[in-house]
Amino acid sequence: MTDLNGRYALVSQENMEEYLKAININIALRKIVLLLRPEKEFVVDGNHMIIRTLSTFRNYIMDFTLGEEFEEDLSVIDGRTCKTTVFWEKEKLVCVQKGEVPNRGWKQWIDGDLLHVELTARDVLSKQTFQPLAAVGDTMYRWVFLLFGFATCSTNRKPLYGIITSPNYPKPYPNNNKTTWDIAVPDGYKISLNFLTFVIEPSENCHYDYVKVFDDKRELGTFCGHPQFRSHPGQRHFLSQRNQMRIEFKSDFSNDENDSDDPYSGFQAYYRAIDRNECSQSDDNSVTWTSPCEHHCHNFMGGYFCSCMRGYKLQSDQRSCKVECSNELYTEESGFISSPGYPKPYPGDLQCNYSIRLEKGLVISLKFHDIFEIDHHPRVHCPYDTLKILAGEKLVDNYCGRRSPGTVKTGSNSIDIVFETDDSGDSKGWKLWYSAEPIQCPNPVPLDSFTIITPKQNEYRMRDYIVVSCQTGYKLMEGDVEHRGYTMLCQRDGTWHRPMPQCEIVSCKEPEILRNGQLVFLTSPNKWTYLSVFEYSCDAPFYSMLTATGSDSGRSAKFTCSAQRKWTDENGGDQPPRCIPVCGKQWVPPDKPYSRIIGGDSAKIGNFPWQVLLNRNGRSGGAVIGEHWVLTAAHVLWDKKASSSSNILNKDPSSINLFLGGVSVDEQIMQGSYAIADYHFHPDYNPENYDNDIALIRLEYPLVMNLNVSPICLPEKNDFLLYEDNRKGYASGYGDTGKNKIADTLQYVTLPVGKRTSCHDYLKRKKKEVMKIDKSKEILFSENMFCAGYQESGMGDSCQGDSGGAYVTDINETWVATGLVSWGISCSRGYGFYTKVINYVDWILGYTGKLAV
Repeated sequence: MTDLNGRYALVSQENMEEYLKAININIALRKIVLLLRPEKEFVVDGNHMIIRTLSTFRNYIMDFTLGEEFEEDLSVIDGRTCKTTVFWEKEKLVCVQKGEVPNRGWKQWIDGDLLHVELTARDVLSKQTFQPLAAVGDTMYRWVFLLFGFATCSTNRKPLYGIITSPNYPKPYPNNNKTTWDIAVPDGYKISLNFLTFVIEPSENCHYDYVKVFDDKRELGTFCGHPQFRSHPGQRHFLSQRNQMRIEFKSDFSNDENDSDDPYSGFQAYYRAIDRNECSQSDDNSVTWTSPCEHHCHNFMGGYFCSCMRGYKLQSDQRSCKVECSNELYTEESGFISSPGYPKPYPGDLQCNYSIRLEKGLVISLKFHDIFEIDHHPRVHCPYDTLKILAGEKLVDNYCGRRSPGTVKTGSNSIDIVFETDDSGDSKGWKLWYSAEPIQCPNPVPLDSFTIITPKQNEYRMRDYIVVSCQTGYKLMEGDVEHRGYTMLCQRDGTWHRPMPQCEIVSCKEPEILRNGQLVFLTSPNKWTYLSVFEYSCDAPFYSMLTATGSDSGRSAKFTCSAQRKWTDENGGDQPPRCIPVCGKQWVPPDKPYSRIIGGDSAKIGNFPWQVLLNRNGRSGGAVIGEHWVLTAAHVLWDKKASSSSNILNKDPSSINLFLGGVSVDEQIMQGSYAIADYHFHPDYNPENYDNDIALIRLEYPLVMNLNVSPICLPEKNDFLLYEDNRKGYASGYGDTGKNKIADTLQYVTLPVGKRTSCHDYLKRKKKEVMKIDKSKEILFSENMFCAGYQESGMGDSCQGDSGGAYVTDINETWVATGLVSWGISCSRGYGFYTKVINYVDWILGYTGKLAV
């Protein structure tokens, strides 16, 4: 086990305030304890141990046997008692204190030259470190002698307890002996004495041998004899009034029983220091006792200290009090202030100044109690004593008399309460409760009827804030700056930190102009603000309207300016519609539906508005299918003199002249050719047998549709009924009308779709004629072709110059391009052969897109 014997001084401590809180020490006592630098003293004698904690405030002693539970009196610390056990745990001395505070105890051990202490209570741990004192040897010497009863051998410090024995005890005391013991304990204590054994030769009035006990110089009694004698002290406890006591022993010349079997062995007395309560009247009820303190006396183990009432200061003698109120500072937002001694009369000659200093933006109010009494004069205002309230250098008011001022609003965050009195001091004084409330800002006023202010309050004070917003369709404007959110804070000077914004109606951007359409405002003309409405319409009947989602919205669509500053349609969409050309319309039906191109009648404006006149090394035709696109036969664009690769890689759009918008060749030529951006052959086009005879021309600029410029529709991919036998359709063009005469106006003819077997039979008959002319000529009738017309000659047909033009048929008054004029054996002498457009819809849309724009 570690040798703890010695005396130690505090070096450092951690978390002591939290530990004191955990054992419920009040704040005043905590402040005192934290200022102390205590010492610890250990005396170890086998299993017996004494631990003293010494300080200038209170001393605390533990006297115990290791391993045995004892009742520990902690009243000098926190007013409790504990069931305590102290024992060794390896090299640490451990204390377990069972009581009201859970997990309470301590551990102490030596590490090097330092003593370490850990104090625990609840879940709090505090640590202390002590170092040994230089005078340990002298102290230990004194304690060892005390344990053996030699009180007169005490050295520097006065012990707190001890044992005194008669000479030679427990052997018989000597004859003719006179011994005196002067017992002294530290100041602030008194002495409790009792005899543990007492056997002194009896005699009348203790004339022979005796023991006398003195409280200082006052004799407490003379004693002798055995326990059965009245002169025996018995179990009596002798108590001194102060910190000194004397024992006087005297024996005569003989001890009658010294030679007997039961000799007079003398006495053994035990004394200990107990606290003397200087703050209460002594036990003898002396009428001369006065409190050592002028105001408040606080007793502690081994001493006391004085304190003063509020408004008074303890003087240098540590007992007397004097009013000290010249520099009282209050910084909390509320509290009580009173004249010294209130409601008892205040002292004279006061010069009190109570200063309240609070955060800027707080306004102090004073509420005086009803009991208000300050010396006054009936005719002169406050000549004796006066209470002044100052806000800065401004005097709020000056009070005296017996009428309470009630509530005083100072309007300031910094005030001084000045209380000045003469030397009389006969009035009760005053008391007030001060409080503070934040300064008030003016109620916010909106600048227009569209502003929203939240929260709504009757008043707004410092640190309050408001959120300013606008009704739907309006925007927050601070001057020229727009804000998405706006907050205003009430400042400490009673103003808002920023000005009130204004709500202005939002505007949408200028509506997008619709190509091939019109825009008409249904509200105020050209007004683009919130809830303004305009209507889009397309140039009818040549265009129809298509929304951004791809749905047909009819001929018009309404758009409204939304709160999000977007023009939105009735379905919430914000993309403008498009005006797309109406396809497949004969704006003017032909006069003679059964006319022939060869020898047929001329078409009129509006009969075939999709018709295109092409000229590249000869006249040919095509059909408008969109604003930028023309469909034609591949062979009309193919340069027969060039190779296939050259036709594909070396395209020359400028070599093609394209005319449209009329029925007269001359008029169209005079209007000028349309610029071509590019053209595309079908990748599988075979110029030898006309298989896949189809091509696309892309115009440089979009077409504007009208009565004689309008697209033909493409067939649905699976609508093969368009090619059923004998279904009639139109073919139109500017080709040969017979007798090698080229048409100068657009010609048209009605032709039925031929049966496929009839077409094959026709080709077999004609093959011999062809072979006679050109044996290398290949004749192919593939699935990409169909025939139309008549087997008999002279019934009508397309001819040279008509190639590339559309063969169209009617579906519910909508005309569809089912074929392109491709090839034939001779004009008007049997069937003509056409490219089957339905087989190429996907290829066409791959270039043009669904809308063919």
